[in-house]
Amino acid sequence: MNTAITGIILCGGKSSRMQTNKALLKLGDKSVIEIVLGEMKKVFDEVILSTNECDDFSFLNIPIVNDIQLNRGPLSGIYSALKKSNTAKNFITTCDLPLINHKVIEYISAIESGKEIIIPVINGIPEKLFGIYNKSVIEKIEEIFGLSETDKTVKDSVYDLHQRVSVELVEIENLDFYNGNMFLNMNTPDDYKSIKNIYEKN
Repeated sequence: MNTAITGIILCGGKSSRMQTNKALLKLGDKSVIEIVLGEMKKVFDEVILSTNECDDFSFLNIPIVNDIQLNRGPLSGIYSALKKSNTAKNFITTCDLPLINHKVIEYISAIESGKEIIIPVINGIPEKLFGIYNKSVIEKIEEIFGLSETDKTVKDSVYDLHQRVSVELVEIENLDFYNGNMFLNMNTPDDYKSIKNIYEKN
């Protein structure tokens, strides 16, 4: 069990396209958030949840942190969770990736790099909300928050953060535990139906 890295699950989205809290939808006998948490707990001793819907997730019995900066999207969730964390390295994922497995989490976590963020890249597309975030990026996030209030070209976005810090992109498609469904996002009812079919076949 890794005690040097804190696991963080972002669960702050409004689920507007799903029209219900997607993290609480069931796959088999477990909710999506329980499945994601289960994979994270196989790797990390401590996992915290970033959400503003604290009552919905109290049954998980893990630390929950609210957004310090409201209405700033996923970047605010990252910021608030990193401030709460007691470790320099943190593994971030989102609540809508129920087909991930602990092997890819372990693999990314074990990479030795001097970069502040370490994330996988799939078919040339970086998975910005899945990987290691060093606590040192807090300063850059605060810089973005400050700049976005006076400069309209600066957005409160994870993309902006990745432009301002060092990022290691890791190819994982050739690894034996990788499969093409691993990073399917569950944002719409159709996504849920597709992922449910895949999950039940495994």
